[in-house]
Amino acid sequence: MKINPNVVAQNKNINYKLTLKNISNIESIEILSRGDYYHKEKLIYKIENNNILFTYKMPYLGEFVVKVNFTYKESKLVCLYCLDKKMIELRPLKGDLHMHSIYSDGKTTPFAMALASLEAGMDYISITDHDSYDGSLQAIEKVKQNNIDLLVLKGEEVSVGGKVDMSTAQGNGHILSIHANKSIEEQRKNSKKYEKELQDIVKQLKNENIDKNIDLLHYAKNIWVINKIKEAKGISILAHPNWVYRDGKYHLHQAFYKEMLKSSNLDGVEVFGEEKIKEHNNMTHLTALQTKNRHKYLAPFANSDAHDSDHEVGERFTILFVKEKSASNVITAIQEGLACAVFKREHYEHQFIGKDKLAQYVYYLIKEYYPKHYSLKNRLAKLYLDQLINGESFEKKINMVKQKLENHTNSFFQN
Repeated sequence: MKINPNVVAQNKNINYKLTLKNISNIESIEILSRGDYYHKEKLIYKIENNNILFTYKMPYLGEFVVKVNFTYKESKLVCLYCLDKKMIELRPLKGDLHMHSIYSDGKTTPFAMALASLEAGMDYISITDHDSYDGSLQAIEKVKQNNIDLLVLKGEEVSVGGKVDMSTAQGNGHILSIHANKSIEEQRKNSKKYEKELQDIVKQLKNENIDKNIDLLHYAKNIWVINKIKEAKGISILAHPNWVYRDGKYHLHQAFYKEMLKSSNLDGVEVFGEEKIKEHNNMTHLTALQTKNRHKYLAPFANSDAHDSDHEVGERFTILFVKEKSASNVITAIQEGLACAVFKREHYEHQFIGKDKLAQYVYYLIKEYYPKHYSLKNRLAKLYLDQLINGESFEKKINMVKQKLENHTNSFFQN
């Protein structure tokens, strides 16, 4: 049983088309709100060309169920979702803003990571090699050159303590720089300028209410990175803040972490991270709950931190809500906190971290919208790969799949 549109605006008369294989022996059709326990109404409908047509105005936000009752068999259900005026104008984008290539400690090329991400159903990504901008630039160039339907943002994972062995980072972690107009690591190569800027930050921090147990010079390195990302018009995301490193300690000094959440200009924080090493990123969510009423809201992220094209890509991702698929709209969504982090679990329900209303909506989309979206994205990636391997154009087939993707989105969401 199918219905369209599936996602609609509140308090607006919408014409629905319900498709069933067998429309005989229908006794009644009801609509129920999952949010309001007591809401249930019988629908007035008509049948044309084997389609059931009805008009309805959603009185509440959230998920609804259309229930078709039959005389001699079990009822059938289909789900709808109702949004407010702002959200109905936005569309979901699925993406991953943390992965590596051969430009740092990854095992495959930036372009291979891009194709693997598309195959996993992503709409946007960033290659974030350690202290290197080159991988993301190559990915952008290759994707554009081969006309791949994937939004790739510039990226870099900045080692706050410097480009040194991580065990000597002195409690400084990693910060993702996304869509900045220049490399952060490149700016640190002028050591005299860098040291002077650190001292200037230390002087400023002395006048602020910083935890007395924090070493201001080491902490200033974090603020320097965030400031440089801001100056370069980028987005700063704190990477795996609860990563336990080889010495048994958190790689990021937890006092630094709490202070950055409170007083820095961070834009987001990873709340789910890679599973192959010992990480406690769910603790990030607990910290956010404790601080959200006192400090600004930081967008939550679930990133793969993948180091190979066939490992962990697609297991964690972030849904952003945008007006259209572009780098500037992705940045706006992050800044406005329109993000929901998702941890894909094979044998259990997915985990979601985000604002309550967003998380409920994303839960619905994962069930109803994304299965077909994934299937079409996966098919598209394979066509691109076949085209590259065989050296012949599959443009007609590619355009057909892209059109199916567009049709799926247009029929699912109220225009």
